[in-house]
Amino acid sequence: MNARRILLKTIAGAAVAVLLPAWAEDKFPSHPILIVHGSKPGAPQDVMLRVLAKQMSAVLHQGVDVQGRPGGTGQAAMGFMIGQPANGYTIFSDATGITSVLQLPGASFKWTELQPVYRMQLDPFALYTKEGKYKSLKDFFEAAKSHPGSLRVGGYGVGSPHQITMLLLAQQAGAKITWVPFDSGSKAIAAVIGGNIDAAMSNISVYRSFKGKAEVLGVSSGERVKPFDEVPTFKEQGYDMVRYHWRGCFVKKGTPAPIVATLHKAVGEAVKSPEFQKYLKDTATLDGTMSTQEFEQLLEKQAKDDLVVLKQLGMVK
Repeated sequence: MNARRILLKTIAGAAVAVLLPAWAEDKFPSHPILIVHGSKPGAPQDVMLRVLAKQMSAVLHQGVDVQGRPGGTGQAAMGFMIGQPANGYTIFSDATGITSVLQLPGASFKWTELQPVYRMQLDPFALYTKEGKYKSLKDFFEAAKSHPGSLRVGGYGVGSPHQITMLLLAQQAGAKITWVPFDSGSKAIAAVIGGNIDAAMSNISVYRSFKGKAEVLGVSSGERVKPFDEVPTFKEQGYDMVRYHWRGCFVKKGTPAPIVATLHKAVGEAVKSPEFQKYLKDTATLDGTMSTQEFEQLLEKQAKDDLVVLKQLGMVK
């Protein structure tokens, strides 16, 4: 009788083990996690993620590696993540442009294939010009209006949030500019310094690297950002625009909710760490923390708004 009970318990235990999902068999995470992104080494996203990964590793007691996979405006890295199991061990990091780029013709993926986990950072947009060339944002747009389309403004990509922000700003000013795409904002700013283009729409986080050669005419934040308090906002110069370039992380759609919750908590603790907060302060960027639900709602609204703008610009029918 005892032998029979033992046999039945063994069979029942085996059946339960078969029914349990893979994530329940081991405590997550039981081995290192990989974060992939579409930027090059040393780019703002790459630097931010390496600071984040170090703090996440301390929280999770597992290794967290960062790997850049440039190409396809982030779609190469995204494709790699989507090709992995939906188990939370491969995280994809991207930014604001995900909902515009993935709605352009020829996009390989849809943003709805991703499960949002955490929005870590807000990096205000900033308009760069050559040092001393323009007195103000108004001065720049007066020049643009006097010669419609002749001023060339560069920035990252086509259909990117940088291009959309620049074109929306120009529309408010009643000016027309010509957009010149680059594969990084820093290259666009370097082209400004070299006199090859008139301005660049990038982010305030890279200003320290170009200060003294280029200047920022304005930032898209609601208030001036430290340590660059001398730079006025677009809004205080009469342009009704407050926009942020955010950076966040995602996992593959279908990843079990308990794993998503574990990652959200771990990333949150990493973001709130003194080391990451110091990084935010040093780069003049802001904490972008919000709940997973709020992040999902943000993406849905942003995708709808982006589609309207893309249609207005003739990029989408």
